[in-house]
Amino acid sequence: MTRRKYTDKFKLHVVKDYYNSPLGVRAIASKYGLPSKNYINRWEEQLKRKGLLPPDATKPNKATGGPKRAILDNKGKTPREIQYEKEIQLLKAKVAYYEKLEHLQPFIKKKREVGKSSTK
Repeated sequence: MTRRKYTDKFKLHVVKDYYNSPLGVRAIASKYGLPSKNYINRWEEQLKRKGLLPPDATKPNKATGGPKRAILDNKGKTPREIQYEKEIQLLKAKVAYYEKLEHLQPFIKKKREVGKSSTK
């Protein structure tokens, strides 16, 4: 398998397209038929070292990792976390209800037995 050589002009074109596109690095790599997104990441660093890109050049809305603050509510919880908390509260209430029923079980049995004997 022979390695394909890419010109600095092509690399610059791809990296600038990545910067100006809403597409992510994987989609841009696919668009240009590159085997991996790593090509774009390496080219970005190479072009900066060669002075063809400014040292602080980056995609304007490049994610820095971690949870996206845009999807978090004002308490710092995702909608899914809020949903799970509601489900947990509901389940706790059900468990408490069923536990009360278990405590009442002896009384319910006695009441039924008394009711049966009085009807016979």
